[in-house]
Amino acid sequence: MNPRVFTLQEAIALIPKLEQMLDELILKKRKMQKRHDQLLVLDLIAGENAQDYSSGDGKEYLEKSAELESLILSFEEDILKVNETGCFLRDIEKGIIDFFYVHNKQLVFLCWKKGEKKINFYHNLDDGDRHRKRL
Repeated sequence: MNPRVFTLQEAIALIPKLEQMLDELILKKRKMQKRHDQLLVLDLIAGENAQDYSSGDGKEYLEKSAELESLILSFEEDILKVNETGCFLRDIEKGIIDFFYVHNKQLVFLCWKKGEKKINFYHNLDDGDRHRKRL
């Protein structure tokens, strides 16, 4: 991770890239949940045959397991890419990202939520997005 202190302009300039990255993360998260649910159903239906990889159910279970593992690895890589920008991914579903920022000579987090065109809020380092204050 490469945390850094941003200017407001630097953080705002990252918004389009972050929007795209969050869209991809949300899509992958949904795909992972779907694969996970499919594995649970297959496990319930097939029982012990799900672990017998020579059976049809076992082959399907193995295939879906491999797909889930691949999605998880890709998802983790995408999270690292977001963090490599120097900001902090706080909540994928809500699309909350924080950036270190100096406001009134105090280190704080700029707080951006997916869908916001600009960054208008900050919060103290110990606070979360529920305590956002207008810049």
